Amino acid sequence: MNKKMNTVVFILVGTVVNLVLAVFFIGVLLFVVKGLSGMLPSQTANLVPFAFIGGILIAMIVYQKLTKYVIDKFNMADKLDPLFTLKQGKKSKKFD
Repeated sequence: MNKKMNTVVFILVGTVVNLVLAVFFIGVLLFVVKGLSGMLPSQTANLVPFAFIGGILIAMIVYQKLTKYVIDKFNMADKLDPLFTLKQGKKSKKFD
């Protein structure tokens, strides 16, 4: 496998891991909201959207940390193709 294929596989697996993390954290936050329903019965419905958004944000943060850890731990930096590269274009001509 070449670097581009390694990168594609890494991104696909990472996407699945990110989705699993998001579902997990959303579930945890919904469980917390359900626990709060005893104390705030009328406010529980207002907290559900925040549980979804919070779960997605937490999953993104954990995914970024996990990705950096995996790349460093398994020395994958040289095996993956960079996604974003800065292309050096032609030098602009100076107009005098």
